[in-house]
Amino acid sequence: MLSHRLLGNLPVPPYITAIGVSVSCFIGFLLIAAESGLLADTLSGNVSSSNLRASLTLMVMVGYLPVAHWYLRRWTANHISELKLKFDLPGEHGEPQELVLVLLGLLGVFAFIGLFIILPNPPEFTLQPWKWPLEFVAVFIAMSMVGWFMGRFSYELVWSAIQMSRVARQLPAINLLEIECYRPFIHQGVHSTLLIVILISITAHLAANPGDSVVGAIVNVLTMLALAVTALVLPVWGVHLRLRDQKLKELRMLREHIQVEQRKVVEATDETSNRLIGLLAMEVRIERVNDWPLDMGSFAKVGLYLLLGIGSWVGAALVERMLESAL
Repeated sequence: MLSHRLLGNLPVPPYITAIGVSVSCFIGFLLIAAESGLLADTLSGNVSSSNLRASLTLMVMVGYLPVAHWYLRRWTANHISELKLKFDLPGEHGEPQELVLVLLGLLGVFAFIGLFIILPNPPEFTLQPWKWPLEFVAVFIAMSMVGWFMGRFSYELVWSAIQMSRVARQLPAINLLEIECYRPFIHQGVHSTLLIVILISITAHLAANPGDSVVGAIVNVLTMLALAVTALVLPVWGVHLRLRDQKLKELRMLREHIQVEQRKVVEATDETSNRLIGLLAMEVRIERVNDWPLDMGSFAKVGLYLLLGIGSWVGAALVERMLESAL
């Protein structure tokens, strides 16, 4: 994809590009809103602030989504390559079909325009593009771009998680005492979830006060939550099943040996009792192995980024107060 190649060839890190694009779009729309009178009407209370806040949020997402997609693809390729090298797995890592990405991108465009422009309370000039004011043109273009990138990003998020689960099924053996070997699965889940959590944080203030776009806000929140859960759980689901099955298998074997040693313990030999003690200790150790490779540190990272949602509400309020003071 062109944007991926472009982001990879830029002399600055992609996140710097995201910040630059978001800030440029944000300031550009503020200037358009000030010129058209939308900013003054919003600050004076003549119109709801939800429209201006939603538009400015769109401008931030225009910069964030393509870069988030770039990071997702890079992390997926790195984690799968790391696993294939560590476990000597066959096959090459592919990429999702471009045709499917295009179709999902177009679906995202129609979904966003339908939910946030047509469905709530469309302006009278919606079907008359020659009458669109400049700020509406900017919002329409930004919403189309956000829908395009969101559709593609959502599909590849699920696709990459499924690929990680498939890799787990190819693992030649599972060692319950070396869970660190399966860290790439955890990193894929946490990294992918953080991309969604940041997106939730960016749009959190819209969910708290959606204005006329109540249906769109509800659909957006539910979609984000579903993607976050999918991104966190699905990459580790395959290795979880392998760990669970291996754990049950080893416990069953240990308990069979323990039963044999228990019958011999009546002989009261030191050798037999020492072997039984070792088997019992190993049984306890295997029982304590968590067949879900996610740990508290993983959930702590996700929770920390969720707190950014509060920051987005505060930030939106501060922007409104600063604009009121400036005018």
